[in-house]
Amino acid sequence: MLRISSDRSKILLVALVYLGVGWLGYLCLNLGSRPAPIWMSAGIGLTAVFLGGKRLVLGVFIGDLLLTFFLAASWPIALFSAIGSSLSALLGAQFLHYLRFSATLQRIRDILLLVFLAALLASAVNATIDTFARSWLNTWDWRQFGQSWGMIWLGDSTGILMTTPLLLRFFFNHHSLREPRQPQRLGEALLCLSLLTVVTSVVFGDQPNFLNPDWSMVQYLEYLPFPFVVWAAMRFQTWGAVIANFLVSILALMGLARGISPFILQAPDYTRGVLILQIFLVIVMSTSLFLSAAISERQQIDRALNETLEREHLVTQVALKVHQSLDIDQVLNTIVEEIRNFLDADQVYIGHCQERGWSKVIAESRRPEIPSLMGWFPEPELLEELGQLFSLDKLIIADNTAKVQTLPTLKGYYEYLQVKSSLVLPLTVNNQHLGALVVHQYSHPRHWQKSEVKLLEQLATQVCIAIGQAQLYQRVQSLNNNLEREVAARTLELREKVREIQRLCEMKTVFLQAVSHDLRTSIMGLVMLLKNLQCRQTEKVTISRAMLDQVVRSCDRQLTLINALSENHFAEERPLILHRQPLSLKEQVEIWLKDWQKDFDLYQATFINLLPDDLPAIDADPCQLRSVFEQLLNNALKHNPSPIQLALDARIDQDMLYCTLSDNGIGMDEEQCQHLFHLYVRNLHNQHLTGIGLGSYQCRQIIEAHSGRIGVKSTPRVGSQFWFSLPLTHQNSRVIKQELVNSNQ
Repeated sequence: MLRISSDRSKILLVALVYLGVGWLGYLCLNLGSRPAPIWMSAGIGLTAVFLGGKRLVLGVFIGDLLLTFFLAASWPIALFSAIGSSLSALLGAQFLHYLRFSATLQRIRDILLLVFLAALLASAVNATIDTFARSWLNTWDWRQFGQSWGMIWLGDSTGILMTTPLLLRFFFNHHSLREPRQPQRLGEALLCLSLLTVVTSVVFGDQPNFLNPDWSMVQYLEYLPFPFVVWAAMRFQTWGAVIANFLVSILALMGLARGISPFILQAPDYTRGVLILQIFLVIVMSTSLFLSAAISERQQIDRALNETLEREHLVTQVALKVHQSLDIDQVLNTIVEEIRNFLDADQVYIGHCQERGWSKVIAESRRPEIPSLMGWFPEPELLEELGQLFSLDKLIIADNTAKVQTLPTLKGYYEYLQVKSSLVLPLTVNNQHLGALVVHQYSHPRHWQKSEVKLLEQLATQVCIAIGQAQLYQRVQSLNNNLEREVAARTLELREKVREIQRLCEMKTVFLQAVSHDLRTSIMGLVMLLKNLQCRQTEKVTISRAMLDQVVRSCDRQLTLINALSENHFAEERPLILHRQPLSLKEQVEIWLKDWQKDFDLYQATFINLLPDDLPAIDADPCQLRSVFEQLLNNALKHNPSPIQLALDARIDQDMLYCTLSDNGIGMDEEQCQHLFHLYVRNLHNQHLTGIGLGSYQCRQIIEAHSGRIGVKSTPRVGSQFWFSLPLTHQNSRVIKQELVNSNQ
């Protein structure tokens, strides 16, 4: 209902304005039944239908019907006149819409459409219908058909050329009248209009007493206003042309109404005088409109050329700064500042995607009253939506954010920041998104020109180059720093190697001296004993048991030293013999704990036994298994600061028992964990490793001999967790497998 009521109001308004302007013209000119020299209602009808749509044709029809009837015409003539006026307005508006007429009137093409299609061609329809109807109904003489048709046609044409440009200018560009003007510019406009008014009044009105009264009969005097119309059109373009045309037309009508127009005085009759006046006005108005459009086009070309030069200069300057500087912050801040000044935008910023997947604003230029977004981290949802759009190589151009159809999070972002207009360009290099270049307008919606978008695309390329150049420079710097650190580390390592070799040499000397001393002492005692026996003269030599025990002890000592020397060459291929038997791990651990309690007290250790009571029996060698536990516990006690807490737990996984021994000690790094159970872990080449020695390797051999696995998980300064697996007895293994089958069923 609201839409219908609004349409009705517009139709009624068009009808009243059409009727009022037409009635006023006939009343002022006292035309009677003659056609109006300038039919301004035709311009009003064309403008209304062009701006408001086809439905307003009804307003033109009603207004013309009532006006013609009020002028003492019959209903048939009024009906034909209304039909002709409506068709002319509709046809002219359709011509303009179909050919994409621009109401700014700043192109010669638009003036051609207005003059030849809307004014001359469309008006011929009304002139034909109206003249034919009046002649057919015997209101006008058929012999005057050509003159009557020409007066109606030119009257509608002059009315359109006089009224339509002025109304369109006020409708689309009325705000430009309120813009501040330079005093010189305003003074020139007032002088031009004043001289045009004076000259036109002299030509078409009462002439001053000092002029020759016969001047009104001088031919071509009526063209004196023409230079001032040209002046207005050239200096003030469309506004100057439409106002000058309106002023000249009004003054010419006033002279025509008083019967002192030079066209009337010089013509043989009124009809021919009006035709000459109409032709004159069509020429003057068309010329001024064409001239203003030509000047506007020239100015647009000049502005476009200047903008192109400024853009190229800006791009060149930015590219020069990008290549001259490696300071990424300075380069990006310069770019956004130049963009904001060139576009006269409220805010320009660059969001950069970081390596970890998040993004933040790294450069910004804004007006003082605009809140800063520097360092702002967009929400992940917004980044995801932008990534979807950027993956399609799409720009985000929002002339009016309140009307644009976009993704919900981006819409909420506009509403939260109160952005009225926005332009977002992706920063992409080799299909890798580096971020976005964003321009915001907070004060009002803004139509982004193609030239502006193209400029930002060029500058976005420079931003990508700057970011890529900065990243490359950072990588080079990082490589240089890493190289320097690596050289320093290698140098230290070589120095450590040298010192280590020196220590090894010293240790080797001490070791050899110690071994030789021990062996020499033992052998010297044995040799002395044997020589004492050799000195006896008897064939058979007998020795006492005490002496025999001394010889055996000496040999055992030598054998121990030899075994100690060969321990370091413990081979991985050495076989390990196991004596397996079914064991209850919880019972064995409780027995072993009694022997370990002294060590726990010595190292202030707390041992927590978390082994469940219902653990099934395992198939293992108790002696070897105890060696594993003792080795792991000794490592935990000796290589961690006191006090320390130990915990032992176990669980069943299929047919294996998994044991875990945890501590809250100093822990180990990943490299230590990887090599812990290998042979020769403890040596002088890696002093920072824990002193596990050969024991950890022996633990691995024992567990793997039981068909199990062993490993460690550790975090520095948190603690370590040693784990190993042992097989269950065959009977328990079958029971557990059956339970798993039943649970799966």
